[in-house]
Amino acid sequence: MSKNLEINFSDPKQNRSKKTLDDLLQAAYEIVEAADTAKFTSRNLASKAGYSLGTLSQRLGSVEDIFFWAIQRGRKNKLNAFIHAMEQFDTQLPIQDFLEQFIDIAFSNMNVVTTKVMRFYDQRLTLKHGLTANYFDYIDVLIEPYLELCQKNQTNTFRVLSFEEAKFIFKCVLMLGERPFANDDPIAGTEQHRKIAVENLMRLLAR
Repeated sequence: MSKNLEINFSDPKQNRSKKTLDDLLQAAYEIVEAADTAKFTSRNLASKAGYSLGTLSQRLGSVEDIFFWAIQRGRKNKLNAFIHAMEQFDTQLPIQDFLEQFIDIAFSNMNVVTTKVMRFYDQRLTLKHGLTANYFDYIDVLIEPYLELCQKNQTNTFRVLSFEEAKFIFKCVLMLGERPFANDDPIAGTEQHRKIAVENLMRLLAR
C-alpha cells in the first residue's frame, strides 16, 4: 500500500483489458458520487459497468478496493477545489475572509458527501489496513499552495509558517472542519460549527 493508503490499479497492457478497467473505475466513481453506500456492491458495480461478476473478480480481485479508489478520487477533486480557491484568492483581502471562504467550501463539500460514505471509508479501510500513522496525510497537498498564498498576501494578516508547523495545523483543520461530519456530530454544518471553525483557525493561522 502506497503513501496515504492510496488505492491504485496497474494499467493493463492490452487495450481490451484497459477499457474494462476504465469502465469499472468510471462506474464505481458514479456509484460513489450518488452517495448510497447500500449500492457499494459487486452486483451493482457489474450492472452499472455492463460486465459479469466473474469479470469483476478476475480484473479487480477485491471489489471493495475500487470503491475505496472512487472515494479517494472524489476527495482529490474536492481538495483541488481548495487549491484553486487559494490560487484565486484576492491578495488584498485579510485572512478572516479567506478562512470564511475556506470553511464554506469545506461545508459545501460535506453536503454532497454523506456521513455514511465517510463512515464506510473510515471503517472498512481501517478494518482492512489498520489506522496508519499517515492516515490523514491527504490534507498535506494543501500545504504548499497555502504557504504560497501567505507569501503573496499583502494584508500582513497571514502568519508565516514553516512546512512542518503547517503539517500539524492542517491536521487541526481536518478535526475542526471535516471530522464533525464524519462523526455525525449534531452541530456539523451549522452556523455554530462554522463560527467555532473560523475562530479557532484564526487563532492558529492569523498574525
